[in-house]
Amino acid sequence: MPLWLAVAITVVIALPLGLWLKEFSLPLWIVFAVWAEYFAFGGTLKGARTLAPAFLTGAGVALAVQAFATLLIDLFGSAQLVVPGDVAILVAYFIGFCVFVWMMKFFQVLQGGSLAYFQGIALTLGSIFTGQGAAWVGHSTNSYALLIGAAIVAIVSCFAGILIGWINIWLNGVRDVPEAAAATEAAAATA
Repeated sequence: MPLWLAVAITVVIALPLGLWLKEFSLPLWIVFAVWAEYFAFGGTLKGARTLAPAFLTGAGVALAVQAFATLLIDLFGSAQLVVPGDVAILVAYFIGFCVFVWMMKFFQVLQGGSLAYFQGIALTLGSIFTGQGAAWVGHSTNSYALLIGAAIVAIVSCFAGILIGWINIWLNGVRDVPEAAAATEAAAATA
């Protein structure tokens, strides 16, 4: 099947995830970003084995850093430069990301999957700041519960993105992927 048709079919398959699930709908911007990452990681199961743990670790990092910011707001109030709480967020993000980016050097999956790691962080923070996931935690008003809801949305969206990437490859013809992935890996090894 030609790529243009496989992509169109895959998009139509993914749309219900963002349209029909009502309050449990997934943000398709995360699903589609992970779909693209699946291709960036070679469109293979081996690539998905790097993508998923790196993305999920990034999601956990975003959750931890934002939880730290929320804790600082709880402890010290909503001190501000421009908007309430921005000082706590700046402090927590500076300290948190210094630590979590420095820690990458100790984990091969984060080094090889740095794109997915940083996407996991960014897309989970996007979920947090856009209020995604409240339904997943019973519409709680607890700041920490809302963080967990946003992380759940990012994690489920990660797996949905990998799944539609796999479906796209399957529709386009699985037999071509290992050869292309092997050629890409060989080129990267010699560079």
